[in-house]
Amino acid sequence: MSNERIAQGAVAARGGVRDGGARRPAEPLWARVRRHWLGPTQPWWGAVFVAPILLLLVCFKFWPMAYAASLSLTNASLTQRTSRFLGAANYLRLTHDTVFIGALETTARYVSATIAISMVLGLALAVLLNQRLPARGLFRTLLFLPAVVPIIVTPILWQFLFHPYGLVNTVLKSVGLHPVNWLLSARGAVEALVVATAWRLTPLCMVIYLAGLQSIPHELYEAAAIDGAGPPRRFRSVTLPMLKPTFLVVVVFAITLTVQNFVLALVMTGGGPDNASTTLSLFVYQTGFIGFQMGYASAAALVMLLIIVAFTIFSLRAFRTHEE
Repeated sequence: MSNERIAQGAVAARGGVRDGGARRPAEPLWARVRRHWLGPTQPWWGAVFVAPILLLLVCFKFWPMAYAASLSLTNASLTQRTSRFLGAANYLRLTHDTVFIGALETTARYVSATIAISMVLGLALAVLLNQRLPARGLFRTLLFLPAVVPIIVTPILWQFLFHPYGLVNTVLKSVGLHPVNWLLSARGAVEALVVATAWRLTPLCMVIYLAGLQSIPHELYEAAAIDGAGPPRRFRSVTLPMLKPTFLVVVVFAITLTVQNFVLALVMTGGGPDNASTTLSLFVYQTGFIGFQMGYASAAALVMLLIIVAFTIFSLRAFRTHEE
């Protein structure tokens, strides 16, 4: 056996990898981390420039999350100076809490309905505003206005609209329908929250869709038109596949904003009537800052975080493109 074959065998025994038919030694761990995270052309002192944002993330993101995780294992309260370790007792208590289970069901209905309405309306408006229309810039500005209304103004505005003598019931009566006491009925309260949240979320989805539509090469539409594809076929075969990465951004963005949003429920309904419109975020707020049970509220907050992460991972897999 030649010396070259002996050397190749030794490299293979140490975990070497094949590169163009020849084997080379395995790359050290630190070299792989440096190549992936800093890049071959990045100087080491480039980390100095990202250090401030990393420090902010640690102080205001990761440290509060770690502290909440530690609180969720105790009976910490705002009214007591000491706390006792409980293990997983808070999480087991959540499985028997009817208010928490009701909040889970309400959040599922609220989030799914809001995201469905916002995604469909946002896409329709984006496709419409992507056409060559007169005064297109003015329409874009007017349709985006709900997104820039202060978050505390939105629920107050919709409280007036959903009042028993408000504009919504006036419209219903004008078409021969019975008025509804929206904010004081179990079903109407959640529907009112869905409409108010979708009104604010749709313009944000529209802008993201519009950016995705304008990034599609026009040559694809021209090639499809030459092949005889009409507007519906071009939308189905060109627009929707090319918008797949945009759908992922919109879904993750909408899930994160909708699950965490509690200002609308707090101001419009306060979780009532009889906890019918209590969402997960409102349950965490009421348990921690009104019931003073910080340990129990932290456990519910971590469950909410896990739900958001699970839906995000599911969305990443559902909208994964072949290029990835």
